[in-house]
Parts: sequence; C-alpha cells; structure tokens
Amino acid sequence: MPEPLHKQAQSGYKPDINRVRRMFTTRDGRVVRMRLLQPEDADLLIDFFHRLSPESRRRRFHTNTEGLSEDFIAENARELANVDNLTQGGAVIALYEDEDGTEHIIGSARLARPAGQPDSPEAEAAIVVRDDFHGQGVGTELLRRMVLLAKQMNVKTIIAIFEAENEGAIRLFRELGLPTEIDVSQGETTLIMTVPE
Repeated sequence: MPEPLHKQAQSGYKPDINRVRRMFTTRDGRVVRMRLLQPEDADLLIDFFHRLSPESRRRRFHTNTEGLSEDFIAENARELANVDNLTQGGAVIALYEDEDGTEHIIGSARLARPAGQPDSPEAEAAIVVRDDFHGQGVGTELLRRMVLLAKQMNVKTIIAIFEAENEGAIRLFRELGLPTEIDVSQGETTLIMTVPE
C-alpha cells in the first residue's frame, strides 16, 4: 500500500518515489495525478507552457518569453521532456483532467544535473505551477516528490536559483525541512539543500 506523502516529514523522506500515492486532492477539492515526466510528454509541456501566465513563465525561465516561435517552444519542450529520471535529469509532473476528459500538466518540479555530468552529486531544481492552481498545495506535493526523485537519481545536493522577490517559491523550498544554505547576490537568491539519506 503506498504511503501518504504527508508522513514524509516524520519519516525523513524514506519512501521510494514509485511507492507513494499518485493521486492528490487540492485544497479546493480537485483531484490531481502525480507521476514522473516521460519523453513522450513533449506535447503536454507545450500545452502547459501556453497555459502559464507571462509572469509565471518569466519566473520559471528567468527571462521574457513573449514572442517565442512555436518551433522554438516545441524544440525546447522536446529537450525538457528528454529525461530518464535517473542520470542527466528528471521531473515530477502534476496532471489534471478537465471537463472533457483531457489531461493537462498543471505543475512540474524538475532536477537537472550539469550537462555531461550524469554522476554529479548536484542537480539544479526548478518548479512552476499553473496560475489557476496556485495556493492549492500542488507546489508542496511536487517538491516533496522531487526530493524522492533526487534520492532515486543519487543526487546529494539540490540547488535552486530564484529572483530575489520570488518569495513564494523560496518559501516552498524552505518548507521542505532540508538543511539549507542561502546566498543572495545581484537580485538572485540561491538555496543549496542537502538531500536526506
């Protein structure tokens, strides 16, 4: 029987990522499915990108994303989806089924090792949640699963870089309860977190 994620704070992130419940209910009662990103999810990532507000896109990618060509967006979606969840990179996604039965990504928490370093003990983290799901607990659930993914990938240190004013995302990462170092420099906040054994 899968272990509820809320018990992880007490158990120190012990469960295997493949043994936690896949379903999650948001604060307002919507049922969300969580799973690992797969290479065939590129089209879902394109749809996700288009459903984010310009502000959420800017905070996620640290740049203005207005005016990007569809070819550029599709190529980047293919690159982001090209993960194995073991070596170079991985991601946990949250999916929601709309009224017509179509499933959409509504959140993603990603880990990426430095290029060409599949054995690096460090990985950079990023998270983004669709605007209409902000404040519903989706980000917290994604990040808890991201820590389990880090363990599966044998990542020892998670590094997350934010615009200094992105207090909501910084708070989410700090609420993970991991040993954390913080550096603020030139308008960016960097969190360096130790993954539990």
